[in-house]
Parts: sequence; structure tokens; C-alpha cells
Amino acid sequence: MLRTSLPVALSLVMMVAQVNDMIPGELVHVIADAHIYDRHVDAIKELLSREELPAPKVRLNPEVKDFYKFTTDDLIVEDYVAGEQIKNIPIAV
Repeated sequence: MLRTSLPVALSLVMMVAQVNDMIPGELVHVIADAHIYDRHVDAIKELLSREELPAPKVRLNPEVKDFYKFTTDDLIVEDYVAGEQIKNIPIAV
């Protein structure tokens, strides 16, 4: 869930700030109940062993001034570098 909910929250912070002529600050996220299932240990070890990639730059179309006028085309992601996909990670049931 974190993988999708955090980028959505960050986008919302940026959008609300822009339409209110404000500068977004920082979003503090606390993970209260993180856990790794035993079947995911190998995949996690693989991820942790990899070189850290630079974070992409994310910005919004500065022309949008109405929150309800934003579209996916107004979210601009630059310099995104994806690592190699880890395949066949077991599903936790």
C-alpha cells in the first residue's frame, strides 16, 4: 500500500499548495506496523543490496490554478530511473 499511497499523498500536497499560492513543505510519513513475511526475505535482501538510485524530480504544470482542473498530464516526472524488476515475488496470504 505504501508504494502507491505515498506518491498520491505527496501529489495532493503539491496540488493544494499550488492552487493556494503556497510552497509545499515536507510530508512526514511514519510507518507504525511494518513487517516482512518470511517468503519475502530473499526479495528484500536483493533490494537492500542494490545501489541506491537518484530520486526523480516531480513537478506540476504551473498554469493550473484550480484544484479540480488537474489531470494526469499536469504531473511531470523527470529523470526517473527504474531498477531491474524482481520477478515472482510470492503473494502473502
